[in-house]
Amino acid sequence: MNKFTRILFCFVPFLLAYAIQLSVSIPVMGIVFADTVIKAEPGTAFWSMYADFANILTHQNVSGTISLLYSVSVIIVFGFWYQKRFEKLELRSIPSFFNVPRLFGLVLMVPGLQFLSTYVISFTAAIHPQWLDNYQKLMETAGLTDVLLIMAVYAIFTGPVCEELIFRGVIMSYAKERFSFWAANLIQALLFGLFHMNVIQGVYAFFVGMFLGYVRHQTKSMFPNMLLHILFNSWGVLITDTNIMYKADTPLFFVIWFFVGLILTIFGMLLVKKAKVSSDISDN
Repeated sequence: MNKFTRILFCFVPFLLAYAIQLSVSIPVMGIVFADTVIKAEPGTAFWSMYADFANILTHQNVSGTISLLYSVSVIIVFGFWYQKRFEKLELRSIPSFFNVPRLFGLVLMVPGLQFLSTYVISFTAAIHPQWLDNYQKLMETAGLTDVLLIMAVYAIFTGPVCEELIFRGVIMSYAKERFSFWAANLIQALLFGLFHMNVIQGVYAFFVGMFLGYVRHQTKSMFPNMLLHILFNSWGVLITDTNIMYKADTPLFFVIWFFVGLILTIFGMLLVKKAKVSSDISDN
């Protein structure tokens, strides 16, 4: 099997995740459309009913239901896949990664990556401002600017877990069987970015995905990167006023917050690595 074929093989879980998304979305969309037709007044034009249908799909309760059903389905399918195929790679069980240096490192990485992601988004938007406009409209349509409970559960809990199983779990594990860690990490992060289907999200998902892959590699466990992803998303959902975080309205603060994010991220990575050396070395 040549390298190109090996890379294509990593697309199998990626495509399966999309297939699961479609298999969940289509029935829900069908139910919504049927309900729209039933409730329409007699003689209502088809395009009017379709407009109502499209509007209902953007409601958080509908999009949240689809997202929640999708993520739970992925957790079941990919959790089973990972357990059967790769669980032997795990060095320890859930309680094993709860040591102080590792947890502190993960906590430090959350604001660090949030700060750095803001710069990644800013630089990407500077290349093409329309990308940021499209991203902001997408967030509004998805209901992530004023989050209801069902979408919060997906964004903070089930979404991160399902994405970690897909990308840092199955895809990265398959890639590491065929490539070096850094090549495997690059592949899963690229696919993670591509999965988000818009430029702004794709770029910062790739950026954050590289760090999630690093944590997965250093800890030899899925649980720390799941926790990091959950904490990262929690910050994004619960702390929405970026002015409170940055106050980067002058060149000085713009530079300061960049280095704050960089230092927090690097220090957190070093703690995660140190925890690996001190607690996991006996398992190697």
